[in-house]
Amino acid sequence: MNSSIYPFLVPITAIIAFALTSCIKHLSARPEKTVQADPHLQAALTQAEAHATRLEERIDQLERILDEDIPGWRARSSR
Repeated sequence: MNSSIYPFLVPITAIIAFALTSCIKHLSARPEKTVQADPHLQAALTQAEAHATRLEERIDQLERILDEDIPGWRARSSR
């Protein structure tokens, strides 16, 4: 580095640090927007959650069947 830059390093670092700090404070102080629950959206979410639960149960059952019928299938399918 050129020695003529050294006197400017401290002020430049201070300015960058101040800018980053103020940006972080500004972003963290921003109020969260409250989303009012749409009844249709809430119903769809509840239905999707129930559907996901049923699918997880079906996958668990299928894995149990495969474990009984084809031992070691997990190791062969992960290749």
